[in-house]
Amino acid sequence: MIVDFHTHIGGVKSYHRNLKGLIFVTENDLLSYMVEFNIQRAVVLPAHGFDVELGEYIQSSENVLRICRSHPGLIPFCCIDPMESKKSSFIEDYVSKGARGYGEYKVKLPIDHTSSQEIYEICGKLKIPILMHIDGSHSYMFEEAFQKIAYKYNKTVFIMHGPGWWRHISAEQSREVYPTGPVKPGGLVDRILSEFENVYADISATSGFNALQRDRNYARGFLEKHGSKIVFGTDFPCIDPYGEQFGPDGLHLNLLKSLELSDKTLEAILFNNAERLLNLSQ
Repeated sequence: MIVDFHTHIGGVKSYHRNLKGLIFVTENDLLSYMVEFNIQRAVVLPAHGFDVELGEYIQSSENVLRICRSHPGLIPFCCIDPMESKKSSFIEDYVSKGARGYGEYKVKLPIDHTSSQEIYEICGKLKIPILMHIDGSHSYMFEEAFQKIAYKYNKTVFIMHGPGWWRHISAEQSREVYPTGPVKPGGLVDRILSEFENVYADISATSGFNALQRDRNYARGFLEKHGSKIVFGTDFPCIDPYGEQFGPDGLHLNLLKSLELSDKTLEAILFNNAERLLNLSQ
């Protein structure tokens, strides 16, 4: 059994040097990928704050819920404008209609902004996880502020993703968005996953793939240590460093299999953790 915890439907801009313009996918494209790679379930993430001026368009919460109702293998999440005054009412309504989590939370706000904290609290009360994209403005003060947030909202499950998170797999800091070379043990990611029961990590996109493939010996030990806190994801239809599409190219899945992890750890990452976080047995 495999759950892809991080997928989108819609159009995103390609930043690959050989691919210009938008990459657009429908639910049928997502379902086709799932069949090809034997993915039983996929979390579909709406998002607020993508750059519409560039033409990017990720399906809204309403559309995601509608699409997922027609396809039992798809699991809807929801999200709202963080400046919305009636946050609780909107999120509660989405959850009542089937949303299993919140995110992708990708916004241009400090991670400890008051509006963000309201959302963290609501997710904790509703017992739904929140998938966090840590990058750019949202990573502002991340290193200093997130641990306080995770402690304050200890009833809220945070699933961390993005270059602003994964570059901290190493204790040796780098200005690179996607650092390379050996990982120095004792990084912030390792410390947070060890200390906070309510914090998980999503290996999707270039950020997660790069963090694990840059030092495979470290990655093997890291995943065995934190296997119960890691979820498999691709960020479909995100474009990989080679100009192909994360998910259909199998990079994340093949990397996990190549690390020769224990069956227990691999099963936890590919399915068991998602099943527990999303109550898929219900």
